[in-house]
Amino acid sequence: MRTARYAAALAALLATAACGDTVIVDDLGDPPGAPRDLDALYTWVLQGFSGVQAVGQPAVDITWLPPTDWNDEVFRVYGKRQSSSVFSLIATVTSCTEAGCAYRDVNVAPNEVYEYYVATTDEADDQETSSDFRVSVRTPSAARPAAPVADSVTALDNALFLRWHDDANGVNLSRYVVYLTRIGGDTYLYHLGETDGTGFVDTRAENGFTYGYRIAAVDTMGHVSNLSGEILGVPRPDATAELVYAFQDVPAESGFRFQPSEATNPIVAGTSPQAQWRLESDASGWRIVPLNGTQVVEFPGRTTALACGPGADASCRAATRAPAAGYQTGPIAVSPEFSYVFRVLDANSQFHYGVVRVQLLGSDASGNDLMIFDWSYQTAANDPRLSRTR
Repeated sequence: MRTARYAAALAALLATAACGDTVIVDDLGDPPGAPRDLDALYTWVLQGFSGVQAVGQPAVDITWLPPTDWNDEVFRVYGKRQSSSVFSLIATVTSCTEAGCAYRDVNVAPNEVYEYYVATTDEADDQETSSDFRVSVRTPSAARPAAPVADSVTALDNALFLRWHDDANGVNLSRYVVYLTRIGGDTYLYHLGETDGTGFVDTRAENGFTYGYRIAAVDTMGHVSNLSGEILGVPRPDATAELVYAFQDVPAESGFRFQPSEATNPIVAGTSPQAQWRLESDASGWRIVPLNGTQVVEFPGRTTALACGPGADASCRAATRAPAAGYQTGPIAVSPEFSYVFRVLDANSQFHYGVVRVQLLGSDASGNDLMIFDWSYQTAANDPRLSRTR
C-alpha cells in the first residue's frame, strides 16, 4: 500500500500521459518493503504500589519483523477503535532491529476492540508500505486477581523458605511475584523473584537479620493483584549429623556450644567453661546436662525434622518456636526423634535460643556411648523463632 502522496503523483502522471503531453516527474524510487509477522497482544502494565494497592493500566503490545530488504527505514504504527472508521498515526518507531520491533500502546480502555497496522516508511520521500493485514485485540474488563494469603516462613541456614496459599484465583493464574519488604529496621519494596508455585526460597538472606516479604499474584493477562500481608523470618545457622560422646567415655568430646556458623566446631570438652551443655550416659539412661547458666526444655511431642524446609511432606513436624516457659537448669532425659530447646546467655547477657533434635543414641566400635543430632541456633538476641514463623 502506498501513501496518498505517492498515489496522487502516480494518478497525475497517468492523467497527463492520457492527454498526450510529455511530463517529467521526480523519481520517487521503489517503495520500501512491507513489515512482516504483525501481532498484537493485550497486557496490563504495573506502575507500582500505593501501600498494598497495585497501580497500573491496560496496554496492547504490538510486534512485527522488518521487511526482508529492510534498509533502516522507520515504522509508523496506526490504530483505531473498532467502532471508528479512521485509522490514526499513534507512533513512529525508530528503535528497531533485525530481530524484531515493538511498540506498547497505553492509550487503551477496558472492554474495547482495537485494530492496528504498521507501515515501513522511507522518510526521504515519505513513501510507505503497510503490513499485509491488520490485527485486532479485545481489551478485557478491569478485573484483577485476588491477593494471595501469606502463610509462613521457615528459617534455614542463610536462607528463608516462604509459603503462601491461594484459593481464589483458579486456572487463570500465571505466576506469583515475591517482594522483599524489610531487612532489619529498614523497609523496601524490592522485586525479589517469581514462581508458578506457592513457595519460594530466598537464598540471599543472611543469618541473624529479620527479613520481611509480601507476595502478589499475576494472571495470564498480566493483571497484578494487591500485595499479601507481610511475613517475617530470621535465618539461623544449623548443622546435621553432629556427634558428641558421653562424658563418662570421652570427656574431651562430650560438651557442646552453639555457634553462629556451622564452620566453627561446636564440640568442646565437657568440663570447659565454654560448654553450654554436655552429654552423660549411665545405667539410668541418656541425659543432657545444662552448663554455665544454660536452660533447657523438651519441645512437646515427637519431631520428624529439625526444620520443615522445601520438599518437606505435609506430616513434617519441627520445633518452630521456643516455648515461653518450662526451662530447667538440671539434667533432662533425651530420646531419639525428640527436640530440645535451649536458652543460653551471650557476652552481653542477652538470651539466645537453640534447638537440638536427636537422631540416634548408640555407641561406636570401641563401645563409647554417643549421640548423633541436628542443631540450629538463633543468632538474633531474644528471638524465639527457631525455624518457622506464621
